Amino acid sequence: MRALFTCLLIVLPMAATAQNPICAPTGEIVAAAVEARKTGQGAEAAKAGITGGLGAAQAAYAPAVPPIVDWVYELPEADLQKDVAGSWVTQCETQ
Repeated sequence: MRALFTCLLIVLPMAATAQNPICAPTGEIVAAAVEARKTGQGAEAAKAGITGGLGAAQAAYAPAVPPIVDWVYELPEADLQKDVAGSWVTQCETQ
Protein backbone atom coordinates (compact mmCIF):
# COMPACT_ATOMS: atom_id res chain seq x y z
CA MET A 1 0.00 0.00 0.00
CA ARG A 2 2.88 2.38 0.72
CA ALA A 3 4.04 2.09 -2.89
CA LEU A 4 0.57 3.03 -4.10
CA PHE A 5 0.59 6.16 -1.91
CA THR A 6 3.99 7.10 -3.34
CA CYS A 7 2.63 6.72 -6.85
CA LEU A 8 -0.39 8.84 -6.00
CA LEU A 9 1.79 11.58 -4.60
CA ILE A 10 3.70 11.65 -7.88
CA VAL A 11 0.58 11.44 -10.06
CA LEU A 12 -1.54 13.97 -8.24
CA PRO A 13 -0.50 17.60 -8.50
CA MET A 14 -0.84 18.43 -4.83
CA ALA A 15 1.61 19.05 -2.03
CA ALA A 16 1.50 16.94 1.10
CA THR A 17 0.60 18.77 4.26
CA ALA A 18 -0.13 17.77 7.84
CA GLN A 19 -3.71 17.21 6.67
CA ASN A 20 -2.91 15.69 3.31
CA PRO A 21 -5.47 16.99 0.79
CA ILE A 22 -5.44 13.77 -1.26
CA CYS A 23 -6.56 11.53 1.60
CA ALA A 24 -10.29 12.25 1.71
CA PRO A 25 -10.85 12.30 -2.08
CA THR A 26 -8.90 9.09 -2.63
CA GLY A 27 -10.71 7.57 0.34
CA GLU A 28 -13.95 8.27 -1.51
CA ILE A 29 -12.54 6.43 -4.53
CA VAL A 30 -11.68 3.48 -2.29
CA ALA A 31 -15.21 3.48 -0.86
CA ALA A 32 -16.73 3.55 -4.35
CA ALA A 33 -14.48 0.70 -5.48
CA VAL A 34 -15.38 -1.40 -2.44
CA GLU A 35 -19.08 -0.80 -3.08
CA ALA A 36 -18.70 -1.68 -6.77
CA ARG A 37 -16.91 -4.91 -5.89
CA LYS A 38 -19.50 -5.83 -3.24
CA THR A 39 -22.28 -5.43 -5.81
CA GLY A 40 -20.49 -7.73 -8.25
CA GLN A 41 -19.32 -5.10 -10.70
CA GLY A 42 -16.14 -5.97 -12.61
CA ALA A 43 -12.97 -3.95 -12.07
CA GLU A 44 -13.01 -2.34 -15.53
CA ALA A 45 -16.64 -1.27 -15.14
CA ALA A 46 -15.83 0.10 -11.69
CA LYS A 47 -12.92 2.11 -13.08
CA ALA A 48 -15.10 3.58 -15.81
CA GLY A 49 -17.99 4.34 -13.47
CA ILE A 50 -15.84 5.93 -10.78
CA THR A 51 -13.84 7.97 -13.28
CA GLY A 52 -17.01 9.07 -15.04
CA GLY A 53 -18.55 10.09 -11.74
CA LEU A 54 -15.74 12.43 -10.77
CA GLY A 55 -16.85 16.03 -10.83
CA ALA A 56 -14.76 18.89 -12.14
CA ALA A 57 -13.26 19.46 -8.69
CA GLN A 58 -12.13 15.82 -8.51
CA ALA A 59 -10.93 15.47 -12.11
CA ALA A 60 -7.31 15.62 -10.96
CA TYR A 61 -7.87 12.29 -9.21
CA ALA A 62 -8.80 10.40 -12.40
CA PRO A 63 -5.26 8.94 -12.79
CA ALA A 64 -5.56 7.50 -9.26
CA VAL A 65 -8.73 5.53 -10.02
CA PRO A 66 -7.20 2.54 -11.89
CA PRO A 67 -4.51 1.67 -9.32
CA ILE A 68 -6.91 2.16 -6.41
CA VAL A 69 -9.57 -0.03 -8.02
CA ASP A 70 -6.96 -2.68 -8.85
CA TRP A 71 -5.83 -2.66 -5.22
CA VAL A 72 -9.40 -2.98 -3.90
CA TYR A 73 -10.11 -5.87 -6.26
CA GLU A 74 -6.99 -7.68 -5.03
CA LEU A 75 -8.06 -7.52 -1.36
CA PRO A 76 -9.33 -10.72 0.24
CA GLU A 77 -13.12 -10.72 0.18
CA ALA A 78 -13.26 -10.83 3.98
CA ASP A 79 -11.50 -7.45 4.10
CA LEU A 80 -14.46 -5.84 2.33
CA GLN A 81 -16.46 -6.17 5.56
CA LYS A 82 -13.98 -3.83 7.27
CA ASP A 83 -13.77 -0.04 6.92
CA VAL A 84 -11.36 -0.17 3.99
CA ALA A 85 -11.86 3.49 3.05
CA GLY A 86 -11.45 4.65 6.64
CA SER A 87 -8.25 2.64 6.98
CA TRP A 88 -7.01 4.11 3.70
CA VAL A 89 -7.58 7.67 4.90
CA THR A 90 -5.96 6.98 8.27
CA GLN A 91 -2.91 5.45 6.61
CA CYS A 92 -2.76 8.26 4.06
CA GLU A 93 -2.81 10.93 6.75
CA THR A 94 0.18 9.34 8.48
CA GLN A 95 2.29 9.72 5.33
